[in-house]
Amino acid sequence: MPRASTSRHQTDPRFSSAIATRGFREQAKGLKPHQQKQLQRLYQLRLPPDRLVTVEFAQRLGSLTQELEGRPISVYLNRRGQVIRVGVGSPFETQIPAWELPRQGAERLSGIRCITTQMGEGGPGQKALTAMALQRLDALITLSVSKSGGHRRRGGAATGFVHRAYLAHLLPEGERRWQVSEPLPLGILAEQDLQELVAELEDGFRRQVTARQVDLDQDRAILVGLQESGQSYEDLMDGLAELGRLVESAGGQVLQALWQRREGPNSATVIGSGKVQELALLVQDLGANLVVFDRELTPSQVRTLEEAVGVRVVDRSEVILDIFAQRARTRAGKLQVELAQLQYLLPRLAGRGRTMSRLGGGIGTRGPGETQLEMERRAIQRRISKLRQELDEWLYNGGPYQLIVLHFLIGVFCYMGREWEL
Repeated sequence: MPRASTSRHQTDPRFSSAIATRGFREQAKGLKPHQQKQLQRLYQLRLPPDRLVTVEFAQRLGSLTQELEGRPISVYLNRRGQVIRVGVGSPFETQIPAWELPRQGAERLSGIRCITTQMGEGGPGQKALTAMALQRLDALITLSVSKSGGHRRRGGAATGFVHRAYLAHLLPEGERRWQVSEPLPLGILAEQDLQELVAELEDGFRRQVTARQVDLDQDRAILVGLQESGQSYEDLMDGLAELGRLVESAGGQVLQALWQRREGPNSATVIGSGKVQELALLVQDLGANLVVFDRELTPSQVRTLEEAVGVRVVDRSEVILDIFAQRARTRAGKLQVELAQLQYLLPRLAGRGRTMSRLGGGIGTRGPGETQLEMERRAIQRRISKLRQELDEWLYNGGPYQLIVLHFLIGVFCYMGREWEL
């Protein structure tokens, strides 16, 4: 079990990163040393693997919430009952980033549950439930903490700050994404079997995935558009309709379209953060494996969006390139399409898979410290040079020739030249 540091100048690095997430850096700085130590000691605790929560653990969190003057505490545990993350804030404010979650797949949950506190009565809010869905948590337990100190039994013995709690979890089927229980007495909730609940839920998710009969070779796409100021609703819909036809021409299946009205695109994600979360939930609900934006995306935007939604993200230009690649028949056409694809891919290599972040070495590399990403980039640059040379030779020899110029102009391809054999 990880132990809390006893040094005055040392802190648990996991605690430091978790407690300072999502805008809570200033609040973390305001904690008193003894409050930080109490939160750090939570890492030493371990719950039974088959229990959602224990009465003792819940009361300890309730006491800490009172100590922090009502600020909520969110604790994340794995299925072995180990505390893996502690945060001061709501589940939405302390949620685990998608790339740090240990489990993936529409048929499984993440293997993590969250126990959070809130002052007074009332179940989890919409943001907390959204965070549960985005992380695919096994369960979300919300502890209602009394504002006036510990409740007492008839005989006068204190029962602690927490006396009721709410249990929320995802639903595999139906119109609702999740289910929230009525307020439950803490003792009853502590008796519920976590393993039985998770097994039942994951069986339902597996049946749902099987029922969809998703063709792994077919892209199941969600289209995304942005209506900027000055653009009419009709133009937006026409663009999305055209994009849908392109996706279908490339062999994909369009599941749904999503759009947002904004003054201008978000520099990091094009659409706003709330819409990105809505998109991530829609990907889960529909079993999509592709998101297509109706505009040109920068490499950094693609990486940010893929981390947020958990599936591949492309733009209109990449869809058009894919159509050309499928339909090119002549040698000149195939060479030019491959050249255009590689030129498009080159600046977008970073983040395209975990293998590209690993170190590699050996013959043909610049040294043992070169990354796989650099090797991929060099290989593509060599292939681009070779393709250009072959095209020049093709022109020089005067063979059968159809010129296809593919270039980007505000995200639109221009096709120039004589007839192209498809």
